[in-house]
Amino acid sequence: MVWLITWTVLVIGALVLGFFLYRDLLRKASALLKEVARAAQVMEQLSQRTEALTEALQKAEEMRAGAKPEFTDVVATRRHVKEVFSQRRRKKQERARQHTAHRRTWRTIAVDPRFDRWRKK
Repeated sequence: MVWLITWTVLVIGALVLGFFLYRDLLRKASALLKEVARAAQVMEQLSQRTEALTEALQKAEEMRAGAKPEFTDVVATRRHVKEVFSQRRRKKQERARQHTAHRRTWRTIAVDPRFDRWRKK
């Protein structure tokens, strides 16, 4: 009689445990399917966005190709090159001026004793 009660309790416990495991497995499977469906939607949106960006890139490349200067005229080409070099020189001078201003600012901060914690006062 004791064996019968023990085996009955074990079988019922196994069935209850199996039910909870099966329920957990179903919940995880349904969550996985929802995520797969969401991933499919995201991939579709990504492909649409990629197509739009590809078209925009092609248009930009066509515009750039159309805007390339023709270097058949030597005088105009030399003028264009001088203009590009002068723009580069101006940008370089502006950067040098900004760097000098920044260095001057940091130098004044470094000399000012209010900003120096480690200097003995």
